[in-house]
Amino acid sequence: MHELRKKSNQSETVTRALRKYLEPDDSEGLGDASIRTILFELRLRFEPMSAEMELLKTLIALTS
Repeated sequence: MHELRKKSNQSETVTRALRKYLEPDDSEGLGDASIRTILFELRLRFEPMSAEMELLKTLIALTS
């Protein structure tokens, strides 16, 4: 597996999958999350009637 990791011609998908396999405790990054998931997580950070929450509601509606 470590030999395959050193190859320069592998695709990004294979690289990411191999990295997750070799380092399973590596946490997921923002690149692994969908926009909808990120927006729902951001909802937890703002007050219910704040301007930020209203913007998030609009963005969620637009991405649905």
